[in-house]
Amino acid sequence: MKVFHTYGSKERLFEMMGRVSNLNEQLLPREKKEGVIKDFVGYVVKRLELDDVPSVALSYDEKEAGAMKSFGSFAPDKKELRVVVANRNLADILRTIAHELIHYKQNKDGKLNPDSGKTGSEQENEANALAGVFMRDFGKANPIIFE
Repeated sequence: MKVFHTYGSKERLFEMMGRVSNLNEQLLPREKKEGVIKDFVGYVVKRLELDDVPSVALSYDEKEAGAMKSFGSFAPDKKELRVVVANRNLADILRTIAHELIHYKQNKDGKLNPDSGKTGSEQENEANALAGVFMRDFGKANPIIFE
C-alpha cells in the first residue's frame, strides 16, 4: 500500500501549491482574508487582556516558511509577529497568529526563557492549547475561516 505521494520535484510541488493559492484567492480575496485576520487579532488581544498590540507582519513569500523552519515567529526585541500566509488555509494562519500572540503575552509576563521554543516546553504547550481554544471559539461565530 502506497501511503505517500511524491510530486517529482520541489518545483512541481511549488507549482501545485501556487494553483491552490490562486483558487483560495478566488474564493476569499486577499482584502477579505486580511480583514478577518485583523478581526481575529483584536479578538485574541481581548481574550489575552493585552493592553497593546504587537506588529503583525504577513508574508506572502511561499518559501519563507522553509527558511524560518516555521509558519510563524515572535521577535521580542522588535515586538513583532511574522506569519507566513502564502498557500495556507485561513484557519491555520489564524492558529499561528494566536500561537505567536500567546508567546507575546508570555514575554510580557516574564515567562519566556531561551528554552521556551522547544517542543514540549511549558510555554509551547500553553501556546498550542490556547491557540486551539481561541480558534474553536472564534470559528463558531466566524465559519468563513474554515472555507
